[in-house]
Amino acid sequence: MIVFCEYFIPEQHRAAFTEWAMSYAGRWQGAELLENTGQAGVFVEIWPAASEEEAAAQEKERLEGRSWLEMEQWIKGGREGLRIWIFSPVFVTGEQA
Repeated sequence: MIVFCEYFIPEQHRAAFTEWAMSYAGRWQGAELLENTGQAGVFVEIWPAASEEEAAAQEKERLEGRSWLEMEQWIKGGREGLRIWIFSPVFVTGEQA
C-alpha cells in the first residue's frame, strides 16, 4: 500500500518551500518527495505502508503531526490544497494482490 500526498506550491513560494523541505529532509524518511517535471510546483509524496492500519496512521500523522502545518503557508489553498489518498495494490509483479 501507499499513502499518496499531492499539492501545488506557487512559483513565488517554491524556493522557500524547497529550502524548508531540504533543511528538514529527515521528515520524509522512508518516503519520496517528487516534483512534476511538466508542471513546476506540483509536488507528490509517496509513503509506503505495510497495512491499512499503518496507512491510516501515516495519513493521520501527515495531516496532524511533525509540524507539517508549517508548510501549509506555501500550499495553494492551504490545508484544503493538500490532497491525500491511500492506494492498495491491484496486482504485484503480475499477480493478484
